[in-house]
Amino acid sequence: MKSKRNKIVNISIIVFIVIVVLCTYLSKTVKNMLLPEVTVAYLKPGTIGDGFEGTGTIDYEDTHKIYSMPSWSVKEISVKLNQSVKKGDVLAKVDNDAINLKEREEKAVIMQLQDEIDTLKKASTPDQNKINEDQYKLDTENAKYKTIRKGLTDDGSILSDVDGKIVSINSKNSGESSLNGQDEGSSGASGDSDSLGSGDDLGQSSSALFEIVSNEPSLCVKWAVPYKDDDKFSVGTKVNVISGDDDKDSKASSVTGVVSKKIYNSGRDEYEIYADINDKSNLKKDDKVTITTQGSTKRYNNVIPKSCLYEENGIDYVYEFSAGGGTLGEESSVKKVQVQVVAFDSMNCSIKAESNSQLSGGIVTNTSKPISDNDEVKCTFTAASR
Repeated sequence: MKSKRNKIVNISIIVFIVIVVLCTYLSKTVKNMLLPEVTVAYLKPGTIGDGFEGTGTIDYEDTHKIYSMPSWSVKEISVKLNQSVKKGDVLAKVDNDAINLKEREEKAVIMQLQDEIDTLKKASTPDQNKINEDQYKLDTENAKYKTIRKGLTDDGSILSDVDGKIVSINSKNSGESSLNGQDEGSSGASGDSDSLGSGDDLGQSSSALFEIVSNEPSLCVKWAVPYKDDDKFSVGTKVNVISGDDDKDSKASSVTGVVSKKIYNSGRDEYEIYADINDKSNLKKDDKVTITTQGSTKRYNNVIPKSCLYEENGIDYVYEFSAGGGTLGEESSVKKVQVQVVAFDSMNCSIKAESNSQLSGGIVTNTSKPISDNDEVKCTFTAASR
């Protein structure tokens, strides 16, 4: 009897503990569902003013392109990327037997058409319409004949027609051809050269086979802007080109660029902007840089969207987000911090905390419900801030 009573007591205790844990969990779950959902941004350097800031890429201002004709089958590349070449140096070799055969076939067509024209002219009553038709075909075949070996030597070599440095070799689809002189893994287009199509050899595309820059190439910077922002840039507009770590002045540097062209991309509804750089500084091709417009903009630290700001009795403050651990999961909260607005424009502002305190966490940009100091919240996602 006593054993039965103890068993009932033990079961009651277990049931009670399960109920307490379950109620606590459900209470926590319901509470989390009712918590305000906040979006968080983080302080970072940026520009303030009616200007523009974006990311650009350094590229060569101009490259000399050498193309492979459709009738060519390139079987050997004789140079490497970044190799210096002189005018007349051999860059590649094509299947010369195939070129010779193509020339003979085209020459036979030309001779046949010429014979037909000569025969028609000797007739007692020449058919002038037929003569004109054959003459048109003959002119077309002669033009085709001249392009077969255009840019090739008699032995099938492609020569450089300028002095400079090889910056692109478009040998992606060279099949089983011998790419002598190339380092392993160096094949394929570099920079902005077009890649080859789906042909079986290098001659199946109109893409540049080689791109060459001068030994002291000029640089430019390119970036994209939405259609609605293109009016900020016109040919001749000056921009700031900022490289390095902007958080560390010792590593950051800024040069001036001048917009040289704008190209509209209808597929993306945006403009590609190009600006020449006179002062190269330490910039190199493919470097990522920050582009800002000159004039009414200035760069600041601690930039956030203006939606982060709250005002109360003429005092500005923000809610600083803090994520912490709890017994039943993560418990996040917000802290009300008084700030001073250093500068602002229609979209963003630069702030600093009063009393020389540091803002180290995320800053609430939006909330689903009104929040107060030390309120618990949940962060649904983090907003990107420039």
